[in-house]
Amino acid sequence: MPRITSSVSVTERSAAMVQGVALVRGVAASFSSAVTGSPPDPPLAADLAASQHASYVAALADGGYVTVEIEPDEAYPDCCFIEDAAVVVGEHALVARSGHPSRRGEVDEVATVLGEYVRLHHAEIPATIDGGDVMIVGSRVFVGLSQRTNAAGAAAIAAIAEPQAMTVNVVPVGSVLHLKSGLSALDDSTVLWHRRACERDELTGLRVIEIEEHDPEAANVVRLADGRILVTEHHERTRAVVEALGFETLAVDVSELARADGGLTCMSIRLR
Repeated sequence: MPRITSSVSVTERSAAMVQGVALVRGVAASFSSAVTGSPPDPPLAADLAASQHASYVAALADGGYVTVEIEPDEAYPDCCFIEDAAVVVGEHALVARSGHPSRRGEVDEVATVLGEYVRLHHAEIPATIDGGDVMIVGSRVFVGLSQRTNAAGAAAIAAIAEPQAMTVNVVPVGSVLHLKSGLSALDDSTVLWHRRACERDELTGLRVIEIEEHDPEAANVVRLADGRILVTEHHERTRAVVEALGFETLAVDVSELARADGGLTCMSIRLR
C-alpha cells in the first residue's frame, strides 16, 4: 500500500471533488536516471527537482486543488511524472500501459489511490498509452498517436469516453514526445498549440492560440481549479499571451524537471 502524504476521509473526499483533487508523486533520489530524449548536460539534480516539485504542488493547492501525494519509488526515476500512469475521463479512469517498458511498474500504487475516486479500467496488451498523450477539452477527448501511445491505447480511451457522451479524436503526434508536450487547454474551447505537436487541422472546432516559441513545452500549461492558468517561469512570453487572452496566471519554476522532458501537466493527475 503506498504511503500518502495527504489523506482524506470519505466525506472529505466527496467535498474535495467539488473543487478538484490533484494526485502528485514525489521526486525519487534516482531522478537523475530519468528517461530523456537526449542525455542532460549537466546531469539532472534530484534535490533541485524535488524543491521545484514542492513549489509546483504548493501552486496546485493555491489554485484550489486538494493535493494527494504518493511516495516516490526509487525503482522508477520518472515516477514524479504521474500523469502518464492513468487517464481520468469523467467518472472513470484508464490505468495506463506505458509505451516505454521501464515505466510500466509505476502504475500500481497510483491505481490504488485513484480507485478511491473513480472507477478503474486497465489498458491491456497490445495497447500502449501514456497520459501525456490525452487532452480533454470540454466533451472532446484528443488522443495522440505517438512513440508511447498506439491505436489500441486510443481505442481503450474511447471505450470509457464514448459511453459518457464524449467524442474521441485520434491525432497523429508530430515531433514531440507526447501530444501535450506542445498542446494544452485553457478552458472548454480554447487551447494553446505549438506547431510541432500536431497538425492544426486536427483541432477543428476549437479556438487555437499558437505559441511561436522554439520549445514546444511553452504551450504546456495547467488550468487550475479556481480558473487561473499555471505557467512556467521560464516561458515568459506564454504568460503574456495567456494574460492577453484575459486569464489570470500563476507562475512556477520547474526548469530542472523540464530538463527531464517534463511539462506542467506531467506532474499531476487532476480530477474536477
